[in-house]
Amino acid sequence: MNLRQTNKANRQKLIVATAARLFSSIGYEKTAIELVAERANVSPATIYNNFDNKTGLLLAVLIDEGEDAQQIGERIIAQRQPNDPSIIYRLIDMYVTHPMEFMNKTCWRQALAASTASSNEKFTQEYQNVDHQLGNLLIDLMHSLYREKAFTAKVDPQALGEIIWNNVNQMFTDFISSDDMSLAALKNTLNRQTKALILLAAKKD
Repeated sequence: MNLRQTNKANRQKLIVATAARLFSSIGYEKTAIELVAERANVSPATIYNNFDNKTGLLLAVLIDEGEDAQQIGERIIAQRQPNDPSIIYRLIDMYVTHPMEFMNKTCWRQALAASTASSNEKFTQEYQNVDHQLGNLLIDLMHSLYREKAFTAKVDPQALGEIIWNNVNQMFTDFISSDDMSLAALKNTLNRQTKALILLAAKKD
């Protein structure tokens, strides 16, 4: 990457970080492109050229969050002890905690709606790819634990990972859709549900 490309990438990261703070603090509706440009010290044209519109910018925030979560998840897994299913809970905890450091519930509602309804194919596809990679990280972990004999031989690690990942996604959607559900309540529910699955799959001594 040459200097020009590096400067462009850094500028895009600054714009996305600025937008994330504004989305979370004053809301999606009140966050104008012009305000993001002013806070990031760039022109509105720069934002439009890079993200097309505010929906593209919102999706870029989701992509940035997902890529950060991917890197954190990889570090968590790299430091794990073999044959220890407790790593699953740590990974799930990160999956639901990290997004809330980027945006609040209201913005996440807008973001998830935008990810399915946006005409911005580039950012929609990128977001879906990041989400897919996060799921694969959990599924690959299940395969590793299976090879380490943490589960019974009858367990399908692919299916187990897919079920847990789908449940995390659904529960996170329920969480951001509810004004009453707290993050602590979400974590407790996910831990309880995941534990039930892991106990069924775990190798008996």
